[in-house]
Amino acid sequence: MQEAHHRRMHLDLPGLEAFIAVADLGSFQRAAARLGISQPALTRRLQRLERIIGQDLLLRRSRPIRLSACGSALLPEAQAAMAQLSHAMRRAGGQAEARPLAIGCLPTLAVRYLGPLLARHRRHWQGGEVLIYDLSAAEIRAMLQDGRLDFALAALGPEHWDVESIPLLEEPFYLVCPRGHRLARRRAVDWSELATEPLISIGPLSENRRIIEAALQRAHVAAPWRIEVRHLSTAVALVAAGAGLTALPASAIAGPAGAGIAAVPLTGPALMRRIGLLRRRDQLLSPAAQDLMNQILATLRTTAAEA
Repeated sequence: MQEAHHRRMHLDLPGLEAFIAVADLGSFQRAAARLGISQPALTRRLQRLERIIGQDLLLRRSRPIRLSACGSALLPEAQAAMAQLSHAMRRAGGQAEARPLAIGCLPTLAVRYLGPLLARHRRHWQGGEVLIYDLSAAEIRAMLQDGRLDFALAALGPEHWDVESIPLLEEPFYLVCPRGHRLARRRAVDWSELATEPLISIGPLSENRRIIEAALQRAHVAAPWRIEVRHLSTAVALVAAGAGLTALPASAIAGPAGAGIAAVPLTGPALMRRIGLLRRRDQLLSPAAQDLMNQILATLRTTAAEA
């Protein structure tokens, strides 16, 4: 029976295309609109693909529509296969994609994670241009919405419905102060203890600023901001020079950036930021972009598991 089933199975490209669209968008209506077909036609394509595979791919009663175990296993391989096929067709027609791979990444995350991954990517893909937009969260999201990025690595927040967010790890915020400061040797510092301290804030485009202010507002705590800068590295340098204190996530104070400063856990409230990957649901990645994204996902998931 199994051999006969394998003989009947054939490659159903329209069905795979429909499945990927529904999985990306979570909606039959939006998937049909993306493919330029009617919803009944989309449904027929999916049903035909499920008959070929012999398993349900979608949990149709959930809202938004979710993947079954079989669908979850199929999706990444289907996406990679369709991207490879699309790339091969462009190459065969002399229309290989000229646009470089473009990703957005918060500067602190780029410094901490991207170096080895990009070195591996360059060796595996034998060159190829990669553009890293190490910008603020707001700038990264604007570029992603405009379709100018393949994907982004950033702190997660409220996302637009057409942006998929994949949580990867969480990192705490610390009070950052000079090593000789009275709070430097504390096990933890409550925000209420900072009422008389000059605090350095990051500009309004920063996701860190949004996270801190939202948490403090919920806790009914007022932070005495005295200096505002645009870059985390500037805040760290000012702290080391004794100009004030600041609150930063762990990745911003790792390595050489932490020389001359101390990092103390914050309480009342304790703050965390969620790091994850963002990508547009309606954008098909090139094989090179898909490979780099998979490597980033694997690396950060391993980091989270080891934490």
